Amino acid sequence: MQCINIQKPSDVIERREYQRSSSPLTTVIGNTPYAIENWSFSGFKIASYYGILQPPRITKLKILVPTAGPGALFQTFIETVRYEPTDVSLSVKFRCLDISNKRILNRYFQEQLVYTSIAYGD
Repeated sequence: MQCINIQKPSDVIERREYQRSSSPLTTVIGNTPYAIENWSFSGFKIASYYGILQPPRITKLKILVPTAGPGALFQTFIETVRYEPTDVSLSVKFRCLDISNKRILNRYFQEQLVYTSIAYGD
């Protein structure tokens, strides 16, 4: 049996400030919900986005965070960064993620880390 090393080479520099998560989140733009494909404390990528919001644009939208109890819903300002027509996705960054909203995301992030480590025995 041959093993393949899938670790990043040591010469690869990670440019992201925050670790990304693929734990499910939903954003609501106007009245339309969209799945967030991956996210961090700096921004997120909306999967299968067919809306009219295109870069460069700053707008307010809602984020729905599922939790063990009732879900959390908050509003925040985002800036559109990139639209990718090949996978029909929209990448955005948070303009002003206040401390209470960051706390909600952090709690959810930590819960998902614990859940996945228990579920997969990491």
